[in-house]
Amino acid sequence: MTSRVLLLHGYQHTRPRTHWMWWLAEELRDRRIPVQYPQLPSPSAPVRDAWREVALGELEMLTEGDGERIVIAHSLGTVLWRHLEAVGAAPLVARVLLVAPPVMDPPPPGLEAWAFADEPAPPWRSPATLLAREADPYRREPLDTVASAWGLPCIVLPGPGHLNPDDGHGPWAAMLEWALAGDARWRLGEGARSLDA
Repeated sequence: MTSRVLLLHGYQHTRPRTHWMWWLAEELRDRRIPVQYPQLPSPSAPVRDAWREVALGELEMLTEGDGERIVIAHSLGTVLWRHLEAVGAAPLVARVLLVAPPVMDPPPPGLEAWAFADEPAPPWRSPATLLAREADPYRREPLDTVASAWGLPCIVLPGPGHLNPDDGHGPWAAMLEWALAGDARWRLGEGARSLDA
């Protein structure tokens, strides 16, 4: 049975070749693991419905065939996945990693449709985990508050940053290890700790 991975990028993903997602896609493909890495429309002015339509098409392809199905989302891509779960559009997959979820309350101008401050956490169909830095310029709430609001366990990496190229995340060996083997590998390095929801 063959694994298949879907990567959902975030806001302003305009230099994808410098991002760890691009590197991860290449590493997985080198190992003959099918990867879906759609470049979502208008990343600097994202429209939620347009992103949802692309994601739904990708999910239809993702769930065809046998094998483990994995979703990894970054930044606004995590909010997209949360929305898909909330409206019942997310299929059951083996595991989901939601990296650097932003706090959108209040959302920046033009991103009002992405807000979910008053929505309860969705009834997660698939096992999901948050992964975030202790401090993030795109997260105004404490991380334990965010994890509680999302209703998910969280892996916390020390220091500040948005887990993108600006804080050194181009090639990212630990992310490849997670994609290949799951959560346990994070406990082995980078000073990670767990935060239960």
